[in-house]
Amino acid sequence: MPDTVASKLPFGAVMATGAASQLAGAAGVEPLRLPLLGATIVVAVAVVLRHLAHRPCARPGAPATRLGTFTVPVGLAVIGTGIAHVEIPATAPAAAALVALAWLSTAVLIGVVVLPLLAAPPPLAAVGGAWFLAPAALLADAIGAAAVAARLSGATALSWLAAVVALFGSTLYLLVVGLAVKRIVTCGLAWSPRSAWWIAAGCGGLSAAALGRTATVLQQMGAASAMVHGFAVVAFGMWAIGCAALVPILAASVRYLLRVRHLSGRPPWPPTFSTGVFALGARQVGRLNGATMVTHFADLAAVLTLGFWVTTVLTTAPRLVHGVRASLGATHALRR
Repeated sequence: MPDTVASKLPFGAVMATGAASQLAGAAGVEPLRLPLLGATIVVAVAVVLRHLAHRPCARPGAPATRLGTFTVPVGLAVIGTGIAHVEIPATAPAAAALVALAWLSTAVLIGVVVLPLLAAPPPLAAVGGAWFLAPAALLADAIGAAAVAARLSGATALSWLAAVVALFGSTLYLLVVGLAVKRIVTCGLAWSPRSAWWIAAGCGGLSAAALGRTATVLQQMGAASAMVHGFAVVAFGMWAIGCAALVPILAASVRYLLRVRHLSGRPPWPPTFSTGVFALGARQVGRLNGATMVTHFADLAAVLTLGFWVTTVLTTAPRLVHGVRASLGATHALRR
C-alpha cells in the first residue's frame, strides 16, 4: 500500500527556513537570522495565498493522507518562536498571536485527523514518516508557548501548560516510534517516501528541545531543581532516541544519493527541518546536562542545516520559482 502522506507537506518550506533562521547564530552566520526569519514569513504568506486561490474541489482524503497538514501548526509555532526571540517590545504580541493560532490549528487537526485515525486505524503499511508530524505539532506548540512565556511577566500558567504539552507530545512521539518500528519490521519501507522518515529523527530532537526549553522557563520561575533535572534527563533520552533513528536514515539517504544522479519531485524539506530541530534539541541537552561534546555536535548539525537549506533551494530552484509565480498569480486572483 503506497504511503501518500509524505509528499503533501504544505508548510514544509516554512518549517525548514524557520529552523535555519533559529540556528544561524550557532552556524556562525548570525546576520542571516533575521533575513531568514523574514523569508519564512514570506513563504508562509505565499503558501496561504496560493491555497486560498486554488481551493481543492475534491473531497478530502482519508485521515492518514492528511497528516501532512500538521506542518501548518508546526510552521506557525516556528515563526512565533522566531519572532519571540527578537528583542523588540512590539514583537511580543505578534509572537503570542502566532503561537495561539498554532495551538488552535493543532487542536482542530487533532479533531479532524487524529481522532478519526484512532476510531478506524488504517493498515500498518500506511504508517510513514509524516505520522511524526502530529507529536511534532504539540512539541512545537510547547516551544512557542515557552518562548512567549519568557517574554511576558506573570505567565506562570502558560509555562506550566507548555511543560505539560511537551511531556504529552514526547509520549505521543514514543507511541508513533513503536508503530513505525512495527511497520518497518513487518512491511519494510516499501512504497514509503524516504525523505519523510527524517521527521522521525527530527521529532526526537524536537522533543528534547521542547523539554529543555520548558525546563529553562520553569527554572527561571523557581521550580524545584529535582524537577528541572528530571526534564533534563528525559530530554537526553529523547535526543538519544532521535540519534538512534538518524543512523539508519542517514545510511539509507547516502545509499539513495549514490544510486541517482539528480533529485526530482517536490523539494525535500524534511532533512533540513529535521536536522535543524535535532540541533536545537542537542543544544538544550548539552546545556542542561553540561555535555560539551553534545553542544559541539549541535553546532555541527546547525551548519549542516544551513547546508541542507541552501542545497535544497539550489537543486529545486525551477520548482521554487514556479511556486512563487503561482503564488503571485494567486494574489492577483484574490484581488479580482
